[in-house]
Formats: sequence, C-alpha cells, structure tokens
Amino acid sequence: MWTIIGVFALITVLVGWRVLVVRSFDKGPLPPSLPTLAKLPVTLADGRRSSLGELVRPGVPTVISVWASWCGPCRREAPVLNDLRRRYGPEKLNFLYLNGRESLASRQDLSAFVRNLGMAADGYAILDDASLAKLTNDTRNLIPRTYVFDRAGAPVAMIVGYKPLALARVEGLLK
Repeated sequence: MWTIIGVFALITVLVGWRVLVVRSFDKGPLPPSLPTLAKLPVTLADGRRSSLGELVRPGVPTVISVWASWCGPCRREAPVLNDLRRRYGPEKLNFLYLNGRESLASRQDLSAFVRNLGMAADGYAILDDASLAKLTNDTRNLIPRTYVFDRAGAPVAMIVGYKPLALARVEGLLK
C-alpha cells in the first residue's frame, strides 16, 4: 500500500514539475527577428550612438535583457543573468543589457549601477523609450524582460518579470 502511495506521489511531483517547466516562459508576442531589429538605435556606455545590429555577432545565440536601475526585480535578476553570461563567455553568447525607461538617470549613474552589479560593460547599452515598443513588439513597457534568440536571430523565448525557473531554462534553449 505504501509503495503505491509513494509511486503515486512521485508521479504527481514529476508531472507538476513538468507543467511548471513547460509554462515557465511567457506567452504573447515575441519580438521581431534580430536582422529586422538591426537598425534599432542604442546609446553605448561611453555616450556614442550605435545600433543593435552592431552589438550582435551573427551566428551566435543572443540574450537581451531590458531593465532599469530603479526596478527591484531587475536587480534580483541581474546576478542570475551575469552568471549565465560568464558560463558561456562572449564567444558563445551575445549578451546585451538594454537599459530602458530611465530618461532621468545620467550615464555615470547607470555605469556605476552596472559596475556595482557586476554586469559587463561591453554588453551594456541604453535603449530610448521610443524604441522599446519596437524591440518588445508590445505597447506595455513591462520590465524586466529577457529575450532569447537562436543563432539565426529568430526569437525563441520571452520572460517578463524575474522568474528564476524560466531563467534556469534559458541555458537549455541555448544548447
């Protein structure tokens, strides 16, 4: 009898875990492909203007995180994303931190924030609010948002908010 109950409990846990894993990514409109977004303007940490396409190496998977320094969930998410970036390294993963919705912060304030959280400066850029909707393919400017793109630049997953289970699954998508 106890064996049957134990097997039933184990099956229930495994099925529940599978449901959580499958549903960990958000539904909704994915962003356009990276080639479509290539001309999207960004400002680099040193103040130079650039485009999203100049920051992305073709043929390499890409993770883009849209955040703001005043956003609590963004602060909790940053170390998890930094760990992912360190494990893969820049040769195997394009990783971009796009700061959005922060028109009042100075470049120096934002650079200090990036440095304090251990975020890599080479993947950091500022995205103007007008471009945010083009990137996200959504008029709701919710952050943090994390997007995963495959080697061809096609969007494969979206995470809105800080969701540790979904972030843990990003590595599986990259493989």
